[in-house]
Amino acid sequence: MTRQLPPDWVRISAIMGEEYKQSIYSELDPRWGELSSTHDPYLLGHFKPRKTDVLITTAPKAGTTWMQQILYQLKTGGDPHFSSIFEVVPWLEFPRQNKSPQQVLDEYEVISGPRVFKTHCTYPQTPGVDTARIVLSSRDPRDCCVSFYHHRMSMTDAAQVIHGAKAPESFDAFFEDWMAYAAWYRNVASWWPHINDENVLWLRYEDMVNDLAISINRLLTFLQWRITDAQRNNVIEYCSFGWMKSHSDKFIAKLDNGDPVFKPGGFIRKGQVGDHKKLLSKEQEQRIIGKAQELLPQDCLRFLGLG
Repeated sequence: MTRQLPPDWVRISAIMGEEYKQSIYSELDPRWGELSSTHDPYLLGHFKPRKTDVLITTAPKAGTTWMQQILYQLKTGGDPHFSSIFEVVPWLEFPRQNKSPQQVLDEYEVISGPRVFKTHCTYPQTPGVDTARIVLSSRDPRDCCVSFYHHRMSMTDAAQVIHGAKAPESFDAFFEDWMAYAAWYRNVASWWPHINDENVLWLRYEDMVNDLAISINRLLTFLQWRITDAQRNNVIEYCSFGWMKSHSDKFIAKLDNGDPVFKPGGFIRKGQVGDHKKLLSKEQEQRIIGKAQELLPQDCLRFLGLG
């Protein structure tokens, strides 16, 4: 059966170019999802995972960029001189504006191992779940919701146009959209049955904030990577919120013309635990927690601190 192209196909193909359009095959397995400005199913369906690969799998705003930085620093033993975290730890399924999917895949092939990628895919949609090592970072959904609101509000006008979006009219309007889209719930629910898989390590954002050194030890043991004490000290420094904030240009994605996706100071914001209390109403908090209690098993809720 011929696969139906998504409604925004015309807009996306105009942005990405004719070469991109021709590279998408109607026979592509639907499990890889639909094409959008942030999700290319071709990249997922044709990615060639390796046993040494590490995939960071998170819901949006659950410590993804921080985990990218942590794993890159552990891989290199501490490197403050990289230009962009998105170059050294690519977003696996993200389309590139002036490159065909095959060109992107070819670039993935020449990355020196161990390769590290980030993805926001659910378990069924992630390539290499039986091959690569998986590192999850989960965060309180209330903080994820509020952080994502600020994320959207901090995008430049040009970036909003590229992604076919616009700044939310109000937080209440954003909240309703966030609840309806339910990305946090889908991500956590899909990965929870695999928390004890040998190739999976699940870390909580709150624990990482409380004691980063312990989380780094767990990562090193899980990945079987080794660093010296001096390198460990450098890693902790380069992964601190203060260092990342003062080097925020390394953590802001750029458009094809080189302009930043976010306004100055907008991407690395606070990183605090419990920051949702300043914006969410009691009713909104109850709705977020209530939906989690409806969709997730009790052991998962206890693990997340939501039970």
